[in-house]
Formats: sequence, structure tokens, C-alpha cells
Amino acid sequence: MKKKIDQAPTKGRPPRKSSLLQKAARVGATVVAARVAADTGKKGVIGLLAGMGAKRLIMRYPAGALFVTGAYMAGKLYEAKREADRKRQAKALPDQSAQPILIEEARKARKG
Repeated sequence: MKKKIDQAPTKGRPPRKSSLLQKAARVGATVVAARVAADTGKKGVIGLLAGMGAKRLIMRYPAGALFVTGAYMAGKLYEAKREADRKRQAKALPDQSAQPILIEEARKARKG
């Protein structure tokens, strides 16, 4: 039985270490991809595919990163605005629990 001898690469330079920017981009892409997968509303394969596609697009194309992240943030802002508008509408509705007080009755009670 022959022993395998570890051989160093004969040509070229050693593989480059990934920079801090690439590491941050990878972490950011993972976070955005996970949020996209969670926000698809689908669990399982469809959410996984959406997240994988988003991560691939972010890591491969800088414009894709801007597009996916911007679309995600715009969607979040739109949902937050809709929720705030819904709460404002609910707060603006008058309270129908008590009997209304007529203005003239209130004036009579105030005068005495």
C-alpha cells in the first residue's frame, strides 16, 4: 500500500482569505435571506427556495443586493404604515357604549 504524500500546490499563490467586507456581506445576505424566507408565509420548500434565491442574488450581484434588500425594507415599511393607519382608524371611531349627551341638557346642567 502506497502512502499519499501531501504536496503543496506547485503553481500560483495560496488561496486568499476572505476580507472582512466579504464576511459582513455573507452574514447580511444570510440574515436578509432568512427574513425573506420567513416572510413568504410558506414554510418548507418554497420558503427555503425563496431564501436561497435571495441569498444567491445578494452575493452574486451588487445591484441584486440593493434590489432584494430595498424591496424587503419597502415591504416592511408599507406593512408598518398600513398597521398604523388601521390603528388610527380604529381610534378615530366614536365610542358607542354610552348614551350621547345633548348639548342643551349639558348647558342646563351647567347653569344650575
